[in-house]
Amino acid sequence: MKRIFPVIISTTFILAITGCKEERSESWYKQHPDETYNTYSKCLEDGEASKNCEFAMRAALMFSHSGSPEVKEKFIKLFEQKEKVLREK
Repeated sequence: MKRIFPVIISTTFILAITGCKEERSESWYKQHPDETYNTYSKCLEDGEASKNCEFAMRAALMFSHSGSPEVKEKFIKLFEQKEKVLREK
């Protein structure tokens, strides 16, 4: 019994650290522009290179080339900000 408690605590801690993020598909991101924008913005801020970030980036590119003018402009600005940051480095 004394050994089970540390195992449970360790497992819980490891799961919390690894950030059990739900992985979304590329097609899911392509259907959810707001979530795509939020996810990709966070990926750019954090420098994260997960599958979610890759899928969000692909969907963001799609939104910057098509879609409603408001959505298109929002994503174009996001990519312009990314380019500005890269040039400053």
